[in-house]
Amino acid sequence: MTSPTPFDSEIERNRREAARGSVNAMHDLAVGLRDRYRFLGDPADLLDGIAELRTALGHVPDHPVRYPLRVGLSALLHDHFQHFGDVSALHEALAGCDASIPLLDGENRLVAAMVRAETLILLAEHTRDLAYVVEAVESASRLPRVPAAQYVLGKALHIRYELTHDPALLADAARVLEESVLATPADDPLYVPRLSQLGNVLQRSAEHTGDESVRETAVRYLRDAMARTPSGSRAALHHKVDLASALRDRGRKTGDVAALREGVALLREVLGATPPDEPGWANRCENYLIAVQDLVAHTGEIDVLDQAVEIGRSAPAGAGAPGMIPLLLGLLHNERFLHTGLERDLGRAIAAYTEVVETVPYGGRTHAVALGNLGRVWFSEYGLSGGPEALHRSVTALGSAARASAPDTTERGEIQINHGGVLYAQYELTGDPGVLAASGRAFREAAGIEALQPLGRARAARSWAHAEAEAGRWDRARDAYAYAVGLLPLVAPRRLARVDQQRLLAELDGLAADAAVSALRANDPRTAVRLLELGRGLLGGQVLQGRSDLSRLHAVAPGLAQRLGDAFGRLSPAGHLIGVAADERHDLDVRVRQLLDEARALPGFADFLAPPDLDELLASAEDGPVVLINVSRYRSDALIVRPSGVTVVELPGVTPDSVAGQAAAFGAALAGAARPGAGETDAQATAAAVLGWLWDHVTEPVLRRLGYTSRPSGAWPRVWWSPVGRLALLPVHAAGRLPGGASVLDRVVSSYTPTLRALRHAGQRHSRADDDLVVVAVGDATGARPLRGVEREASGIAALTRATRLDGAAATADAVRAALTSHASAHFACHAASDPDDPSAGHLLLHDGPLSVLDVSALDLSGVRLAVLSACETSLGAPRVPDESLHLVSAFQLAGYPQVVGTLWQVNDLVARTVAVDLHTGLAAGEDAATALHHAVHRCRDRFDRTPTLWAAYLHSGR
Repeated sequence: MTSPTPFDSEIERNRREAARGSVNAMHDLAVGLRDRYRFLGDPADLLDGIAELRTALGHVPDHPVRYPLRVGLSALLHDHFQHFGDVSALHEALAGCDASIPLLDGENRLVAAMVRAETLILLAEHTRDLAYVVEAVESASRLPRVPAAQYVLGKALHIRYELTHDPALLADAARVLEESVLATPADDPLYVPRLSQLGNVLQRSAEHTGDESVRETAVRYLRDAMARTPSGSRAALHHKVDLASALRDRGRKTGDVAALREGVALLREVLGATPPDEPGWANRCENYLIAVQDLVAHTGEIDVLDQAVEIGRSAPAGAGAPGMIPLLLGLLHNERFLHTGLERDLGRAIAAYTEVVETVPYGGRTHAVALGNLGRVWFSEYGLSGGPEALHRSVTALGSAARASAPDTTERGEIQINHGGVLYAQYELTGDPGVLAASGRAFREAAGIEALQPLGRARAARSWAHAEAEAGRWDRARDAYAYAVGLLPLVAPRRLARVDQQRLLAELDGLAADAAVSALRANDPRTAVRLLELGRGLLGGQVLQGRSDLSRLHAVAPGLAQRLGDAFGRLSPAGHLIGVAADERHDLDVRVRQLLDEARALPGFADFLAPPDLDELLASAEDGPVVLINVSRYRSDALIVRPSGVTVVELPGVTPDSVAGQAAAFGAALAGAARPGAGETDAQATAAAVLGWLWDHVTEPVLRRLGYTSRPSGAWPRVWWSPVGRLALLPVHAAGRLPGGASVLDRVVSSYTPTLRALRHAGQRHSRADDDLVVVAVGDATGARPLRGVEREASGIAALTRATRLDGAAATADAVRAALTSHASAHFACHAASDPDDPSAGHLLLHDGPLSVLDVSALDLSGVRLAVLSACETSLGAPRVPDESLHLVSAFQLAGYPQVVGTLWQVNDLVARTVAVDLHTGLAAGEDAATALHHAVHRCRDRFDRTPTLWAAYLHSGR
């Protein structure tokens, strides 16, 4: 049984009046039936309404009311065409308007002119004949500037853009549609369709330009239109499709997986509510398949992809726009091949793209996209078989696609990325420098297309830089790498969930290292340091920027400073958000950028909250040299940073492969050492060998250049280590020839810093004068093995200094947060864990659950001094994003602690207690934290000189 609608009673009343021969009632009945059709989608109502108007026309063959009725029939014929796809309905509608307009005046003539223009728009959409839409624009432009006419003109300009790709038309369409929306009361029934149309135009504009503020405005308008529409109506389905398209663009351009999921869910809901025999089903199916491909490209969710493939294969032959569903099935099969390696999917993708290329007219967007994807899958075939014919086909198809694609579009960018890749493969096969140059040009063009998603642009810029490096043009390679590094803030903007930021940055692992080497090869070590700074620690830098002192701005523009501070405060690192909450976060990020631009336009504020310049970075090494250890496929170096400049020490024995091998060996040694038995001795020997390798190839050359060649007789010199990439997973501070040989521990006091700006920030923090300490001790956390030494560790520390204790059940997350705000220092004796897949989920295990990296990073503490994390793996980074230093130690530094003590791996309970108490003994005696830890570890090493895994895990970070 059909659900009741708001139109039912009026329809029945008009039906009774129409049965008595009332022409006005027949007209009103037809309008009511049309409205109910639009609400429920039942074509019987539409056909009934058209029949009523034809009956009414038969009653007034010569009366003037015939002409408004005929215009009304033309309007209903629009719905008939959109439901049944019968273009003859549009020709009848156009003829009706042409016959009626000369005999109408006033409001009736205006309505007829608008219906005629909308008929031309529908004909242009269906036939792709530009003449129809040119006539529609010209006729709508002559109409009075009333909201209804502006709405029609905006639609006409939008369709004209779709046929010509002239971006000025989109701007004009947005302008007149905005006029229409602003002049329409929000409670007017026509407000929603006008708002929706404006949202669609803005969304299309954002796709073309990449302007994120326009995209977010579009999402807001489209979500508002959906919210204002009854959920069970046919119009609601249209609005869901439109919103899903905008969310898909947000997800594609920013990497926001939650937006992609929401879009797929909306389209799945729409498909489920659309009968497969309805003409609109095919278009909705196309939207759904596109959305699924984008989601799976980010998440690898094969079950979602499999379902979409089955739905796409169920589409009737020839359904939808010519070639679109085969094209999209090709995309899905290729995506499944990329995730599973199943060759049958690659073959199906090749067959699908070939079908589209051979059946769709050359020169159109669909043909160009199919050609580009055909070239892409032939390249995959080349990767499988190594056959030169597959490579030749790939180069040919992608070259043709590049020539056929419109410049400055997303499609052109994606085609040129693939084109550059196959040309580089051809260069590797032939050694032809001309082909290498062509590859670089393709990548360079793609990198500059702002409509392309930032990750794609950054990848393209990196490949462009590598092509320049391969050609030996290191100055050009440096500039190209700098361009790629400059895109990183766009790749992982604040608005994204932290897990999405991590995933996207992992795609560019090693970029900063390669960029630095390109500068070194161009004899530009200062730029090398700057590129390492800009290319690492991006996520921590965002947090630090948001916590910057705004007092200088407040003195000049207090209102602007307040708005900026409020926006920063609401953009702390977060998990996934959906719906309006996600929209607000995206809007906030755009707002922050606008506010920063506004501030930087003020006199004297051009560099406001910009990354520090090189001289400021060099000054961060005033207390001792900072050693950036850079490992790249091109070469490896240590860059010794001091206020006087940068000294480069080449490290010829260090490569990405050798570091990976040593890291793997050390990981195996840690696992072996944790299992008592015969293998433990071998595991410790392996660990010692890795520390020896680090000494020979990394730290000894650096210390020799610094002049630290023996144990100091007086004050111990300080060195800050800042290893790049996977070298950050190894204990550089513990390197040495063990047992008994030369070592870092015997030459310097070591500290770490993820970046120079983090060290600079730590030096700017002001600690409270008191040295009050909170000791958090949790030895019996739910689900974890008991830590029997925790109570003795906490008691030993409390005996040395004034301390507040939070033990066992008292150590809840809320209690700990409160204590951190009221104590200068904190010591944690508890379980901790890292998460290599989601490093921001690493955590301390408190009585009532975890306190995660993300939780700690969100704290903004003032006056604090030192955090000691006497727990496991608190400084262990993630192998996929090692340059981001995502672990508990860095989280406590972001929270405000200028100094943090942590560990790189699981530590022995007894050793943890010994080192912790020894550390606090040194602190109580007046030693600084780094020196106190150095001596504590030194004494532990002397006690366990043949078991380095017991003592080498401990490190100091900050200043």
